[in-house]
Amino acid sequence: MKEVDVGDLVRVPLCTDVIDCGCFFCSGDSNGIGFVLSPAELNMWYVMFDIGEWKCYDHELEIISGNA
Repeated sequence: MKEVDVGDLVRVPLCTDVIDCGCFFCSGDSNGIGFVLSPAELNMWYVMFDIGEWKCYDHELEIISGNA
């Protein structure tokens, strides 16, 4: 399984069980797809999503397209 790296196109799972949960992604009506910008602390990554930058743990990210 490929590890997350800078330049990867990634997806976060969207909330489906809660209506108007108020999280960053739901409140911004995001599609949950982003571009990995750089590493952050504690196995986290800075990711630019359609609604802005957010820090995500590597296990929260599904790689759509790796940086070849």
